[in-house]
Amino acid sequence: MPDKGVEVQILSSALAWIVPEKLPTRRGRFRRWIRRLGLLLLTPPLVYGSILLIGLFPVNREFEPASEGIEIRIISTAVHADLIVPLVSEVIDWREHFPHSLFAADTRSATHIAIGWGERNFFLETPTWADLTASTAIQALLWPSDTCMHVTMTRAEYWRQQGRSVRISSEQYRELVTYILGYLRRDAQQRLIVVPEITYGDHDVFLEARGRYHALNTCNSWVGRAMDRAGICTPWLTPLPKTMFLWLPAEPETRINLTVHDDLHQAVRG
Repeated sequence: MPDKGVEVQILSSALAWIVPEKLPTRRGRFRRWIRRLGLLLLTPPLVYGSILLIGLFPVNREFEPASEGIEIRIISTAVHADLIVPLVSEVIDWREHFPHSLFAADTRSATHIAIGWGERNFFLETPTWADLTASTAIQALLWPSDTCMHVTMTRAEYWRQQGRSVRISSEQYRELVTYILGYLRRDAQQRLIVVPEITYGDHDVFLEARGRYHALNTCNSWVGRAMDRAGICTPWLTPLPKTMFLWLPAEPETRINLTVHDDLHQAVRG
């Protein structure tokens, strides 16, 4: 028959494990909640930062700019990102998709178009950094939302001091064109869906687009994927401004000082 003293000792040990000898004080409980709150707040940015670091690894490492072909310019500012492409080339005449009738002003002198994709409310409400509000930024980053495309008739010289240019082959440019057109939403009659009564100036238009915007799928991400589709060396993920430039060869430092045309709302940055 077991010794009662041993039974009491075992029971006491079990109770001590279940019920601590000392209950946590109010200060102890407060510190525990602070630690949990800190962990809760730090985990998302740490995970996001880790994803961004992994995403910096390059794709299309073998890429070399074409000696002959089509020159495009990639723009990324603190607010928006764009692709600047020739209005007419051997691959496509963009006027067939974006006729002059879409624009308020006469755009027949344009030589290039600027095309960007982004969060609908963010795009329509933040033409410049000064227009950005906390609520717009938080909603755009934290909640998957609708998107639109911004198309601007422009000229190459308005952008000489911005972004990076790269020359690609006609085959690569054809892939880029297919990628861009694939994001345009159309109605039952295959017509573009214009966002009414909202522009940055007289030479641009907003169009309804496909895709959802969130913290890992930004306007910069869209440009980065466009570069990937065209075979250009770029990071695997590019949700932050200028990250798509990381693996591009540096351009010569020679620049031309040009004043942006007022009618284009400072070349419609974004």
